[in-house]
Amino acid sequence: IHETMLRDTVRTAAYEEAILSNADSLFRDKVVLDIGCGTGVLSLFCAKAGAKQVIAVDNSDIIKQAREIIELNGYSHVVTCVRGKCEDLIANNALPLDGKTVDIIVSEWMGYALFFETMLPSVMVARDALMTPETGSMFPNVAKIFIEGCNETERLDYWNDVHGLNMTPMKERMVSELTQDAHVEIVSDENIVTDRKEIITFDLNTCKDADLDFEVPFDLHLRDDDKSRNELQIHSLVISFDIDFAVPNTKSVQFSTGCQSTPTHWKQTQLWFDPVHNCPVLNREAGDSMKGVFRMKRNVKNHRAIDMSVVWEVGREAGSGWERISDGVLKRSLIA
Repeated sequence: IHETMLRDTVRTAAYEEAILSNADSLFRDKVVLDIGCGTGVLSLFCAKAGAKQVIAVDNSDIIKQAREIIELNGYSHVVTCVRGKCEDLIANNALPLDGKTVDIIVSEWMGYALFFETMLPSVMVARDALMTPETGSMFPNVAKIFIEGCNETERLDYWNDVHGLNMTPMKERMVSELTQDAHVEIVSDENIVTDRKEIITFDLNTCKDADLDFEVPFDLHLRDDDKSRNELQIHSLVISFDIDFAVPNTKSVQFSTGCQSTPTHWKQTQLWFDPVHNCPVLNREAGDSMKGVFRMKRNVKNHRAIDMSVVWEVGREAGSGWERISDGVLKRSLIA
């Protein structure tokens, strides 16, 4: 997993640029806490940016390699590695802070669909306990979740002719598998047929644990860049996120996990309708749109998993107001 994350150049290069390009404005002579440090790569970026002290925390035995890597690269006088769960280390006063607060908390806590297996609650505990009031910041400091509609007719039609053989009974099997849970896949932008709509923004300096379970409205319209098809089925809803390093008076850096951007190891999260028997259809000429409510919450029995539900309807504006054409409820989970 550490190799996968390091080889994710979108992710790693964004952190590198955000840290090093803000050496003077954010990091020089500052105290930094790196939560879930892994190999220590973000701690090393912070040290290169001139941080006075970096505390690298991880609760796994990767901390041994992190310590060796930091020594090998000549920054052991700046970076201190500590093994443990952040909440426990804070409670036991086991971090080498000598009563100091931290100026910056750096962490790569994001999971699939942003919050799958997320470390963010632990990071927020550290934020509330250790970060310098007023001037301290999480880094990154903003996260946004997006939704968009996908049509994969070619994937369904594949079974009509497989090396000259009719395999259409496989469509039922494929649909059965796709509609069991949410799926993590790279979705081609060519298959996206609606706009990509931001549904929620998190200010990571102020958001609370309760905010991570949320319910928000959304509306989706067909994209304007492909008008060749008038009527389009929505086979799945695609969830992705953007991350911003946007502390005031610093150079802003951002990366996206949307279908329109270079793929990352987070890919995208798909919530499939039943494309054979029942899925929403949008008619361009009639001005159809899909609207509804998207809900994400941590699984009650397993907080590392997330449950998602969508109450949706397709309709159009008529003379008497909104005319509903179809509706339904979609429930999918990402299981740890």
